[in-house]
Amino acid sequence: MADGKRPSPFQGLKHLINRIQWRAYAFFHRSRREPYALYEEHAPRKRARGLRPRVATFGVALAVLTVLAMIYPLRPTYSEQERRNLTEFPEFSLSALADGSYFDDISTWFADTFPLRDTFLTLQNSVERLYGIQTHTITGEVTQGDEIPEVASSDSTGDEDGSGEITQTEDGTQTVEPEESETPDSDTPSEDSEVTADLGDAEAISNDETDAATGEEEEELVVPELDDDAEVEKLSAVLTIDNAGYEYYNFVLSYADEYTAAINSAAEQLEGISNVYSIIVPNSMGICVPEDVQEYANTSDQEAAIEYMNSCLSDQVTAIPVYHTLLKYYLEGEYLYFRTDHHWTALGAYRAYEKFAEAAGFTATPLEDYTEHVYEGFLGTFYSDTNSEAMAETPDTVYAYEAPSTNNIHITNSEMTNWLYLVIANVDNSSAANKYGTFIGGDNAYSYIENPNLDDGSAIMLIKESYGNAFAPFLIENYQYVYIIDYRYISQVDSRGIKEMCEDLNIQDVLFLNTISTTRAENLIQKLAAFVG
Repeated sequence: MADGKRPSPFQGLKHLINRIQWRAYAFFHRSRREPYALYEEHAPRKRARGLRPRVATFGVALAVLTVLAMIYPLRPTYSEQERRNLTEFPEFSLSALADGSYFDDISTWFADTFPLRDTFLTLQNSVERLYGIQTHTITGEVTQGDEIPEVASSDSTGDEDGSGEITQTEDGTQTVEPEESETPDSDTPSEDSEVTADLGDAEAISNDETDAATGEEEEELVVPELDDDAEVEKLSAVLTIDNAGYEYYNFVLSYADEYTAAINSAAEQLEGISNVYSIIVPNSMGICVPEDVQEYANTSDQEAAIEYMNSCLSDQVTAIPVYHTLLKYYLEGEYLYFRTDHHWTALGAYRAYEKFAEAAGFTATPLEDYTEHVYEGFLGTFYSDTNSEAMAETPDTVYAYEAPSTNNIHITNSEMTNWLYLVIANVDNSSAANKYGTFIGGDNAYSYIENPNLDDGSAIMLIKESYGNAFAPFLIENYQYVYIIDYRYISQVDSRGIKEMCEDLNIQDVLFLNTISTTRAENLIQKLAAFVG
């Protein structure tokens, strides 16, 4: 060595180990012509293999979708899955152009009417289902309901006359002091049940309360708990339990007061002209779902909400409580609500009709006097909202009952078209989503049915939304004329208010029939109030 020092034996060992490593790496390397870097930072940078074909494929797909999106005739105007008309292309105006809303509306139209919209939605839902079982999943926001005011001395299981003194505070809040007036629920069990209840057998617990008028004990009806293996899933505003959907209801005090105020206004205007009745129908969440699940779902107590609203009605309105009646028949196994749709069945409507007949003072026509029609394969709004495979595999069956006197109905729709149609129409060839349309031709602004077997001039006005469609056919046997008003559309075909119309048509009875969901929908309440005037 130049410096006169001997190399360390450890340095020689180190060089030997390095040579062995390099030879081993070179041997196992796929190309011995290229050095194999011992450490990653020593490796030369290489262009990713196959990147250009991937970029080209993505670019071609993007170009195809862009061209597809620009083809105006391919853009849908209606969504079968969402059951709604899609956004229309905005009309040009200088004011909209100036404030920027014109281009915002174009963006909304472009996104809402993309070609193959329903196909892509179905694909998205199919992919999401691959995530696995989600038994308690929240995918949307559920509005917190207001606290429901307590109603003193009220028994929701019996009939109520709806009387009560209503006072209004300076801030506009109504308080109620109802009279202690009760009438027993005289419904009797059904002799034959159409379908076994979704959530189990009936369970009734006596509360040892005795009805003063009949001496019979009232029973407290309780929806049985879910099975241990039941799958519960919250999807937006729909709760799914196995193969059934349920609509949320969240009580809004101000809207509930506006709803009852509209009915009270109608009764005041119609005093001495027509008798006024009110039915608020609970939806399937309130009847079919156990209380503990309702608490989990953050939905309001429908029985308490209906009891409160009935107590707010003036003594000029006959409130007909149907909650206890529907709950009782549901627990006996009757098919009162659809599983895949938000409506009640015709049998559920018939049970409410029996209560109305009792309050109005006539005998309900026996169900066996009607001709039954059966339409299978119904997949309604809950299926459209969730695309549930369980619902698709077990669709609903629509039972419709044709009155013995007539099956003809005169209809005026929102386009001012008049035609003679059928009260119960054949929907065998209708799509799975439209089989509820068997009842009175669907939602039309103004309709009437004339019973050719009666000539007493009796007339009723049914003021309703779509829940009234299944109810209307049962009124035919009791009145010569059944007038059906859908307050959501009546202003498009008739400018008369409720008083003028009742006077012109010689209406003796007026029935407001709406689902409880209507009583928390501001836009519907406003339309009802506009018709009442």
